[in-house]
Amino acid sequence: MTTYAQARYGPLSVSYTAELDGGGNAFGRAYEPFVRSRFGRVGSVFEWCAGPGFIGFSLLAAGLCDRLDLGDVNPDAGAAVARSVEANDLHGKVWFHLSDGFDDVPGELGWDLMVGNPPHVNAAAAGSEYQHSHSPLIWKDTDWAIHREFYDAAADRLRPGGSVVIQENHRFSAPEDFTGMAEKAGLEVVGAFECGDGYEDYYFLWSRLPERA
Repeated sequence: MTTYAQARYGPLSVSYTAELDGGGNAFGRAYEPFVRSRFGRVGSVFEWCAGPGFIGFSLLAAGLCDRLDLGDVNPDAGAAVARSVEANDLHGKVWFHLSDGFDDVPGELGWDLMVGNPPHVNAAAAGSEYQHSHSPLIWKDTDWAIHREFYDAAADRLRPGGSVVIQENHRFSAPEDFTGMAEKAGLEVVGAFECGDGYEDYYFLWSRLPERA
């Protein structure tokens, strides 16, 4: 039987396992103040590479969105999210999509804000000697292929005026690794922003749909 721990976000209790926690319950907490100060309340949020949904649930708990969609390729993440939805009576507000990127996310869905804590390590650049205690699903993105596929599809999934804010790790990447991907997809790169005190290893890359003339 799976043993779940609980993370607290305001009134919400989020179920997770140690294997699913890639750090989102720690540095992912930098999202709430960033979103509050830059965007305020948005209608809908999609968390990419969501795992148990630490980031998305934190935004929902803070009253910063009305609808939350969570996407992950790992079915264990879906089981954890289902427990959180049931425990917090979030039916009709939160949906989990078992999907590799957007492959199995209904095409009619779009969001005001996309967030995520994706795999931070380009294994090809880090070298074969790089070791990590978690499954490669949590940390490994060889040649940034997962990022590239995400940005290729992101613009078509944003509502007018929508933004993408992805959390990355200074130890394994620089903003320039991803800005070209976003721009190629037709997004405007607003900039890279530090995640704040206590989260010095991490930064946000913010891109958005350009305003129409």
